[in-house]
Amino acid sequence: MTKFHYKAEEVPISTTGKRTRVIWRSIVPVILMKGKKLVGLEALIDSGADYNIFHGGVAEVLGIKLTTGKKRKILGISGEPIRGYIHDVEIKPVGMASFKAPIVFSNQLSSHSLAVLGNTGFFDKFKITFNYKNKVIEIL
Repeated sequence: MTKFHYKAEEVPISTTGKRTRVIWRSIVPVILMKGKKLVGLEALIDSGADYNIFHGGVAEVLGIKLTTGKKRKILGISGEPIRGYIHDVEIKPVGMASFKAPIVFSNQLSSHSLAVLGNTGFFDKFKITFNYKNKVIEIL
């Protein structure tokens, strides 16, 4: 079993004011590997996400030609579809063994959006326990 702690992030309460509040998020550090190339970043563990989703720029760093993957439309909270492409990539959450999983890469994500670990390619491989009260995520 590997334990991660929720990450505290300060976010604005409104777009016009200066006041902020702390939000606790289920964010974990991961390393993506394709051939001899790798990139480390943080990803949100999201039980509401159908897929692992990363920005297309990450695919570029890994030497992946984005549009060679299988095309996939993704719907998010806004209801507006985004176009992505599925590629199998090796994922290694820090402190855990690596595994191959499908990732949807999209250039239509905001450059500020978080990478997401979702049901297909992450939740289907582990038992994941969220303990928000103690701010701990356990992955087995």
